[in-house]
Amino acid sequence: MPDTSSPTSGVLQDAWRDYHATLEQMRLSMESTPRFRDTPQHRAKAFHTLMEMQAMAYNFVISPRMDHPRIYFQSGWQTNLYTLGQNGQDLLYGLIFVDGRQTYRLKGRMGDIAVFLLQVQNGIFGGAGVKVVGNYDWANFKIENDGRFEVILSANEHAGNWIKLDPAHDFQFLHIRRSLSDWHADAGELDIERISELPDNYYDADEFDEAAIASRIRRAALFVRYLTQDFNINLYNMYLNNAGRKKNVLTLLPGTVTSQVGSPSNNTAMAIFELREDEALIVELDEVPNGAYWSFQLGDVWSRSLDFMNRQSSLNDREIVVDADGRIRCVVSSTDPGVANWLDTCGRIEGTVVFRNYRASSAPVPASSKVKLSELDSLLPTGTARVSLAQRKAAMVRRRLGQRKLYGE
Repeated sequence: MPDTSSPTSGVLQDAWRDYHATLEQMRLSMESTPRFRDTPQHRAKAFHTLMEMQAMAYNFVISPRMDHPRIYFQSGWQTNLYTLGQNGQDLLYGLIFVDGRQTYRLKGRMGDIAVFLLQVQNGIFGGAGVKVVGNYDWANFKIENDGRFEVILSANEHAGNWIKLDPAHDFQFLHIRRSLSDWHADAGELDIERISELPDNYYDADEFDEAAIASRIRRAALFVRYLTQDFNINLYNMYLNNAGRKKNVLTLLPGTVTSQVGSPSNNTAMAIFELREDEALIVELDEVPNGAYWSFQLGDVWSRSLDFMNRQSSLNDREIVVDADGRIRCVVSSTDPGVANWLDTCGRIEGTVVFRNYRASSAPVPASSKVKLSELDSLLPTGTARVSLAQRKAAMVRRRLGQRKLYGE
């Protein structure tokens, strides 16, 4: 019941109580999973992600200003700061929140970006009826010889590069993915501006009055519920079910993983890994993928990326060394075996292996085999690329500097 002794309005009190009740329900949902109950190592990370999703709820739902939108590069998915949903290590994400009744110009420069994708949703994750209503690939847009481009976003069709908005939705989410395999390369440029005129009485209403904030708080509660149920809990279950409840086996999840996750330009193969300290997983591809961008990455059991900024928990198309027989072999383990294509589990005994393959004409699924670390040398081919301790340390320094260049501290 509303607290009548408080000057806070009932609409705000009710929304606040609903949000915090949702948080508690989501905590209990995560604690009820077998992986939380049975594996003590997973429990602290569950609470870590409960805190992270609250920061994301503010960034995605509470903070956006609809009169002058901007592209959020720092407060979406990035580095080891925002990782819920397992952000790709080489994907520069951008978040834009727009009013479908307005018209915008998105302009920029490609730089060394290999894949540029934009996904349009008619709302934010978790809301009733929210779905993807458009997918756009810059490979289908006109780009100038110097890499520059302009795209119009509006409800009414425009000549040239155009992204359709829905005028019935005043809070639309645009999700940008740009791949950059070398973090020290040219990340290009990107900016958005509203080019339509706001109604004369637009500022007569407070965009953040009590009713509006209460509405956003309720939307944030739905967003938190979605993140917990669909990202934290169900993605793990989906990977496992897709493999017939077998761990350490990669299976294909082609195209869009769900109606709101992934991209139809991406073929993804995923697995739940489970390895003891004296074990390793050898992951193999028969040949080099022909995608415009592809990579391997490790995550934890709550669908959060492992620390790819400070640890070699990921490798991409530019970093992986191809064996002399044309095959690709990566080694997943907690101990560094001195192999160039090593994926560091960061001490996790269980987590996810994700193979992304964007804009490819085929959808290869990596084979995998769990082995003893002591047997690794006899199972890998002669001539497998090795690295020294000094070379590994240098690679880690380059990783950190590359992420700082992209995002700052």
